[in-house]
Amino acid sequence: MDAKRTGQKQRRTIKAEGAHPVDAHVGQRILLARQAKRMSQKVLADQLGITFQQIQKYEKGKNRVSASVLYGITCALDVPATYFFDGLGTGDGPAPVATPLAVENLKALKPLFTVQENVNLLQNYLRAPLAVRKAVRSLLSIVATEET
Repeated sequence: MDAKRTGQKQRRTIKAEGAHPVDAHVGQRILLARQAKRMSQKVLADQLGITFQQIQKYEKGKNRVSASVLYGITCALDVPATYFFDGLGTGDGPAPVATPLAVENLKALKPLFTVQENVNLLQNYLRAPLAVRKAVRSLLSIVATEET
């Protein structure tokens, strides 16, 4: 039947392709910030009043994070909301495409969160204003590519 004639709302079709790249990017940023704080999924979930399984779904990009939950995450992890969107582009033009990290890459990153010096560096970086973070990334990029 035609939805217009019956007065019923049309149903949305569910995409089978998987997570939207932005949802995957935001989820990865949640994971990295949570690990930098050495916080378990359970502790974060308890602070937000949700289950740790929901945190898992957010981190994998399987579920979208609502604005109110994202606000709670920013408070719990002590990061600015812009942190979750760093690296996605300016918003001009078509929707940004983020390339999700492979699971192997996430496992390789885990040792970074076991050295206190690295954790302190990341926490300070996350607290810095966006302009400072961009300048630090630029500086590190220049230093890393410079020939010695």
